Amino acid sequence: MALSFLTSSDLTLDVVVTCDSSVTCNDEQRDKYLETGNLNELDNVGDEASRFTLKALSPSEREQAETAAGALTRSELGRLLWNQTPDNDIERANWHHQLSNDERSALADYQNYLNRVYLEMIRVSLQSLNDEPVDVDQLQLIRPEAARLQTITELVLHVQRISLVGIEGK
Repeated sequence: MALSFLTSSDLTLDVVVTCDSSVTCNDEQRDKYLETGNLNELDNVGDEASRFTLKALSPSEREQAETAAGALTRSELGRLLWNQTPDNDIERANWHHQLSNDERSALADYQNYLNRVYLEMIRVSLQSLNDEPVDVDQLQLIRPEAARLQTITELVLHVQRISLVGIEGK
């Protein structure tokens, strides 16, 4: 059979985030770790590293997260613009500058929707932090801002990976 099935959404995985000062790695190691979730890909994970336990999400849990975030009211224009956004920084800046005010507003609304989806996914998936109960709202308290954003981004990448391809990764 060519189709692959997730056998259980009860799978859990312990992960760290690479912006943690107790984690050392180069860019290549970080990329490989985010692709596989294998802590052995990192140069060093210190004993003080924050360890997050994540649960795989079932298709219905992912759909519920999207609905809770506003999937039924999100901006379709914003979604289309989001998909057309250039990758190159200069091209993206020029492209964004040429958008109308309505298009910029739609794009911002869609970005806000995606941010809500990410938090809802983590809300359902996040089981513990260092074996202690944790709430997604506590992640909003991480400082500096860059570390908060990177933590949320990396946790979402792990949740998506284990929910879609399993713990083994690609």
